[in-house]
Amino acid sequence: MAHYQVICLSCQAVQDEAAMTSPAVGCTRCGGPLGFHYDYQDVRWDGRFGRTMWRYWRLLPVPDPTQLVTLGEGGTPLLPSRMLTGARVYLKDETRNPTGSHKDRPLSVAINHARRMGATASFVVSTGSTGISNAALAACAGLKSVVLMTQGTPAARVYPMYALGSQVVEVEGAIDDLIEQVIQLCRRHGLYLSSTSRASNPYQAEGNKTIAYELVEELGRAPDWVVVPVGGGGTLAGLLRGFQDLQRLGHVERLPRLVGVVPRDYNALEVAFQRGLTRWEEVLALPYHDCPPSILVKLAHSYPPDGMEALEAVRACGGWFLSVTDEEALAAQEACGRQEGLYVEPSTGAALAGAARLLQGGEVRPEETVVVLVSGSGFRENFVTMERRPLEKRTTTVQKLETVLLAMA
Repeated sequence: MAHYQVICLSCQAVQDEAAMTSPAVGCTRCGGPLGFHYDYQDVRWDGRFGRTMWRYWRLLPVPDPTQLVTLGEGGTPLLPSRMLTGARVYLKDETRNPTGSHKDRPLSVAINHARRMGATASFVVSTGSTGISNAALAACAGLKSVVLMTQGTPAARVYPMYALGSQVVEVEGAIDDLIEQVIQLCRRHGLYLSSTSRASNPYQAEGNKTIAYELVEELGRAPDWVVVPVGGGGTLAGLLRGFQDLQRLGHVERLPRLVGVVPRDYNALEVAFQRGLTRWEEVLALPYHDCPPSILVKLAHSYPPDGMEALEAVRACGGWFLSVTDEEALAAQEACGRQEGLYVEPSTGAALAGAARLLQGGEVRPEETVVVLVSGSGFRENFVTMERRPLEKRTTTVQKLETVLLAMA
């Protein structure tokens, strides 16, 4: 008997997984979004998979763990922070994943499902981490990979996807409109879509739960706070589901408070939270159609595709949203490199800046534990950071080298 069922999150109707031609489908009864119900009896982690995320397969939509395709996702370290003070602060370093970001977790679930469904290609809409993860894991599984993005995406951001074998397609228009269009096309033609929104693929949405499982294993309990950079909203929502799983299993007594950090000019979720908006139509009515460019491009969604789920998640655990500027994110990125020894992408800098404000605001007690999700490596974003913070260097001669070195000591 399978350890999970595909269900409708609206009407709870059980779905026939074998009848699905594409993950970008809704409930056959009411059209609602799809999710999963698990058998929580006798759940235990599987030591055969070492420290990778696949030791949690009994709470993932994977029927046969012996057939998994993996690059070793998960098992990332939890590091005490030096730069953030005022409580016990840790950094969950997701840059240690195979392609350098937390997106390897959801994409590994999606690609394994694609392979099981007999797909020959995996499609994603992405301008960064999701596209790289899709390319790498699809290559590992023997699938073609296709990445669609808005026109004008910098070649330096795209090239790793191409180097990993992806076919690259640029499309005119806004990213959120493109996401919806691709969902409809994949649904119509039975193409396998691995993009990281629930409407695109409910399977991938389960991968981020494993971050919560690891945090509780590493700390021995749930943290008091988790600070998360928010783009589409799915990572934050997945984290809450992970902690709820552990609460149901009796591994934790309470849920941590989740704080989502968004770009200042793309803060629809922050405004929606503050105003108490409860319907997505109300969020879509907010004026975010012509937002200025942001260095936090991976978080810059005018209307995040999983935004309603993220709003419900922070409300369920007593959290909230806050926004930071590009300048705050860049300053935190620089401080992280100099004080933590971690070179992170600007979007992670946003989470660090948000955590600093949270700690300074007086809501966190000194004895509490705060975890900041370090979502992605800065090595793939060199060109972005260098434009805003150019390289500084000294030039000298061999004759003067001794003097220069002693001055720097």
